[in-house]
Amino acid sequence: MIKDDSITSHFKELRNRIIKSFLFFGISLVVLLPFNKLLFEFFSTFVSRTIEQNLIAIEVASPFFVPLKLVFFIAFLLTFPYLIFQVLSFMSPGLYKQERKIIFSRTVLGSILFYLGVIFCISVVLPNVFYFFQNIGPENLAITTDIGKFYNFSLNLMIAFGLTFQIPLLINAIISFGLITKNELREYRGIFLIFCFFVGMILTPPDIISQIFLAVPMYILFELGLAFTNEKKT
Repeated sequence: MIKDDSITSHFKELRNRIIKSFLFFGISLVVLLPFNKLLFEFFSTFVSRTIEQNLIAIEVASPFFVPLKLVFFIAFLLTFPYLIFQVLSFMSPGLYKQERKIIFSRTVLGSILFYLGVIFCISVVLPNVFYFFQNIGPENLAITTDIGKFYNFSLNLMIAFGLTFQIPLLINAIISFGLITKNELREYRGIFLIFCFFVGMILTPPDIISQIFLAVPMYILFELGLAFTNEKKT
């Protein structure tokens, strides 16, 4: 009976933490919703500041749904640290102090790296990619992009960069768990460099600019992961 009560209390705590996370997301969404058009205008202007671009809406509902999607994405980014906090708080009673420290530090670092990847994409990658695509065509060509395709293109790149910026944590985990040594990873540098360009080819549009912008940071992050990871002494 005690065991059942313990399990029930754990499920109740998990439910409450999930509800709190959804409430945080909902509050963020409600706060941001009145500014959805302003946020999308700022976003589109910022990422396409290097070119003269006219956005059009092919679908009737696009002017409403696309800014709304951006608000959902921003609300998720704001909620993510709070969600991680709730997950760690739920897990912490069953972990040793050292385990809590490791998980908390890696999770916080992973969140920061994801944000840095998104910021790097918005600030550097997207403006240069749009500039490249506009200037590679005929000079008398007028660029009019559908608002939905513009957002989906930008979102896919932002998520791709956010995920690839997790490479230092991946390298740290591989070495820390003893799956492979630092010296062995160093020997695979050339292979990993080719792998970076292969990933860039898959996750980015078919142009060399965006591939380079993804592949080069990936390799730099690989080297940083090696530099800041210490092998456990046996």
